[in-house]
Amino acid sequence: MAGASLLTRIRFPELAVARRSVSEDELRASILANLSKMIHTRLGTMLTQPDYGIADVSEMVHAFPDAIVMMARSLRTTIQQYEPRLSQVQVIHIPNEGLDLTLRYEIRAQMACDGIKSSVKFETRLDASRKLTVK
Repeated sequence: MAGASLLTRIRFPELAVARRSVSEDELRASILANLSKMIHTRLGTMLTQPDYGIADVSEMVHAFPDAIVMMARSLRTTIQQYEPRLSQVQVIHIPNEGLDLTLRYEIRAQMACDGIKSSVKFETRLDASRKLTVK
């Protein structure tokens, strides 16, 4: 499987070389870009795939502390459904230290690259201004 998504390969044909070997770093960067698109899409906004994206952060703010589990479940479900390059996905809440109002999750998974599986980690942060990032 190529590292770049189908739409990326169509837009940039030089990435669509037949049977091109993809490095782990290229694959991780492609997955990270896809995860970023996923977390910035609100659940229910895509007419063709209503289950794509994550739950609306604005609505979850009023459901604390249950929102912590709801957000983790929403992240995990969407990743499992729409990122086939990752398997054994775990989304783990990282508790805050002090008075920091940031909600953090660690995403752990197995990534397949040229038949070899390797562990990867990503971190998702939701800050007090409701800005959501993944790195």
